[in-house]
Amino acid sequence: MRLISAELVSMLKGATDACFRLGGGVTSLALLTRVGVSTLSKYASNGHEHADLLVPVDVAIEADMRAGSPVIVSEMARQLGFRLEPLERRVAIAETLSEADVLKIMDKAADVWRMAREAFADGRLDALERRDLGQQLRRVIRACECVLSRLEGV
Repeated sequence: MRLISAELVSMLKGATDACFRLGGGVTSLALLTRVGVSTLSKYASNGHEHADLLVPVDVAIEADMRAGSPVIVSEMARQLGFRLEPLERRVAIAETLSEADVLKIMDKAADVWRMAREAFADGRLDALERRDLGQQLRRVIRACECVLSRLEGV
């Protein structure tokens, strides 16, 4: 008997899909990893025929590197009851904090607000809307992490 439920597998696949999208899509990722486009698509697919096919650890790390944040690995940690914290800041801080950096957060947050209004307009949130909102929220988080790094001078 597996310890991981179908719901947890689905959540991993959702994180995988979001990560692939943040990293530029499966076509660009396929050029940087050991697997092809069709296999990468299967890792993110919630279709019944690919339900047991999860992204291997090395490919997950490469995808997270490409996305610029540990989307897949964070989901793995969350399912185990942990959360990730950076050992060191990898965000470039060569430039000083600017108003544009903060405005970028506001722009991305406004995008989340618009997407949420559209998604809830029909009274329900479908799987595609959940995925898109999650992806946009991750963009907000990355923008916030960049500003925090520059504020803290890390």
